Amino acid sequence: MNPKTVIGLARRLSWPSAATAPSDVHRLDVARDVFAGTLASLVSLAYCLSFSALIFAGQMSGGLPMALWSFMVATSIVTLLSAFHTTLPPVLAGPRNPTIAVMAVLGATIAAAGADKAMAPDEIARHILVALAVAGLLAALAKWTLGRFRLGQAVRFVPYPVIGGFLAASGALLVVGGIKLSAGAAFDWKNSSTWLANGAWLRIAVATAFASLLLKQKSSPRVLPVCIVLAIVVLEGILALVLGSRAADWHLAMTGGPRSWSPLTSLQGLDGSLFAAAGVEIVSIVAVSIAALLLDASSLEVQRRTQADLDTEFRVNGAANLAAVVVGGFPAGIALNPSRLTDLLGGQGRAASVASGVFIALLLVTGIDLASFVPRPILGGMLIFLGTAFAFEALKMPGHSSRTEFVLTLLIMGAIVGFGYLTGVALGIISACLLFAARYSRIGVIRRHVTRAEMSAPVERRPEVARLLSEQGSRIHVLWLSGFLFFGSSNGLFESIRKATASRGPFGRRWVVLDCSGVTGIDASAVLSFQKLANWASAADVVLVLAAADPALLVELSAAGLFDGASAARHFPTRNEALEWAEDRLAEAAAGATGDREQDSFESWLARELGSEPAQRLTAGYLERRELAAGEIVCALGAPADTIELVASGSVSVVVQGLNGQPVRVRRMTGCTVVGEMGFFRRQPRAASVIAEEPAVVYVLTRGAYDRLLATNPTLCTTVLQFVVRALSDRLEAANREIGALL
Repeated sequence: MNPKTVIGLARRLSWPSAATAPSDVHRLDVARDVFAGTLASLVSLAYCLSFSALIFAGQMSGGLPMALWSFMVATSIVTLLSAFHTTLPPVLAGPRNPTIAVMAVLGATIAAAGADKAMAPDEIARHILVALAVAGLLAALAKWTLGRFRLGQAVRFVPYPVIGGFLAASGALLVVGGIKLSAGAAFDWKNSSTWLANGAWLRIAVATAFASLLLKQKSSPRVLPVCIVLAIVVLEGILALVLGSRAADWHLAMTGGPRSWSPLTSLQGLDGSLFAAAGVEIVSIVAVSIAALLLDASSLEVQRRTQADLDTEFRVNGAANLAAVVVGGFPAGIALNPSRLTDLLGGQGRAASVASGVFIALLLVTGIDLASFVPRPILGGMLIFLGTAFAFEALKMPGHSSRTEFVLTLLIMGAIVGFGYLTGVALGIISACLLFAARYSRIGVIRRHVTRAEMSAPVERRPEVARLLSEQGSRIHVLWLSGFLFFGSSNGLFESIRKATASRGPFGRRWVVLDCSGVTGIDASAVLSFQKLANWASAADVVLVLAAADPALLVELSAAGLFDGASAARHFPTRNEALEWAEDRLAEAAAGATGDREQDSFESWLARELGSEPAQRLTAGYLERRELAAGEIVCALGAPADTIELVASGSVSVVVQGLNGQPVRVRRMTGCTVVGEMGFFRRQPRAASVIAEEPAVVYVLTRGAYDRLLATNPTLCTTVLQFVVRALSDRLEAANREIGALL
């Protein structure tokens, strides 16, 4: 029959879309769910049969009835138990493609080890069944543990190239398994006789054509069960007309239907060396089961535009699989295609899952021999279809991923197919880590770099000191570090600092402030780079100043000797304190080099700002002189703002209350500066406290004195106001400059 005819008939027989559904369809919700779940179960059954035949092919076919039982009973139990607890209803369960590929490798490994010991095929099959049950038990426990301890989200952090390569390899192995199953003979790429024996090439061709037909309908899952049923009917009719009794090679051996078995009663007389030989595959089944459940749940999230609780999914699936293992069930997860098919058939409620589980259970009870009704090419074609679709889906990188990640995914896939899962996974993890390290090192740990010319410490200084710092500000460098300091970025940090401080300036010494508040950790290579940096700084007359470093980072750097010796680095709790200390050292060095050690007196500063006569009149007639002891409060937070203070000598601190209730110093005012003017002119309570950091002298302009100044000498009052505006403008300019540096 022409494939287009099959497709057209399938579309006509499929459930009508929502657009053609009757207006009262909401009254038939349960019936619709039952229909959708039952019909979608046909795909799950086809998978169970195909996968059983894949693992127990050839001489191992004696284990096929038990394997079919294991897959069907697990599908039924996991579907029924998940129906009431899943966060993605409706969900149908079943054997998963990538897991089956590893299970097939496990079966081949045990078969080879058993053949070396001249073990009978039925005995080898028993060992394979028990090994798969053990793998199912471990996988169930692992998934339940992840869900129970709410570790489901941690699985999302596995690098995609590792998962993609792993799953793509599983798809490739399914394709190879489908060809083997279709041929009905030992498959060997180099031996053409295995292709030609008993019409194997024709069966492979039919299987490939059937797989191509299914691939064309991949985007319409509701057509798949009809395609499968029609293909079976058409092929059986052709075989009966053309080959008659010679069609035996086109079918599996008669199995008598699924046959129950118990892992507990099959333990006696087992050879432990066979399980040891397949240890890697058993562990791989556990890992692949977890990855498959994650990917299937994530895919359904996207398809249904909802959010799944991964912890619940892992816990429920793990518990359901534990129940299935007791009666001989193999690992089962979310069956993505049947679940999508349920959606397209109109199933929306949990009743669809219940109907699916009950339907498969009824088939188990009746013991129908499904294998005798399905030709090899149909089973093999489904494996080829699933493997091809799965491999392409795994290789389709999410988003606009780089070519490097795609190549890495292909390499991991090739390594698994060519050398086994253990080699491929090891290669994938190592490669992904190296790729991450290479990319992360390109980012660098220096997030921002400014000099004192762009950003100053929160200190208002005497004019002559401010001028020196402005002129020599390029000698202080502030660098923000962030992330983990490791071998890939540590040398780049050293080189960046060396280049940034290349210009020595007229006075030589430079200061490098490293803000480490964003550093999350450090490795041994980065510690050595800091030692190298300290040695270079000592020789280059550069002072290292660390700020806000984590205690663990300080321990590492202290052990490396970074804070020892005459040229030791310094550390301060905050960046502002570190920058302020560096400014003080620069001011001392610059003043000494220029011979400019004399400081303006308060009187000369005020005369320069106001004029000699206005300054004298203001000081004599309106300002009150106060001497402050260290720690004395000039004005308190929340108090009425009725004074302006002119700091003559010493220094005062502007202190606010932090989020935790602790005092936080936000600014320091040295001699020849103004404080308190904002609240005074806004007539608002004090927004901060002003406290003397050391013995200080201030001149106070009270509100009464200001009102008298305004009334009796408006010209002098205007001069004072212009002076205050200049001070505020200077602060605003500094704030704008700092904001620009931080953007």
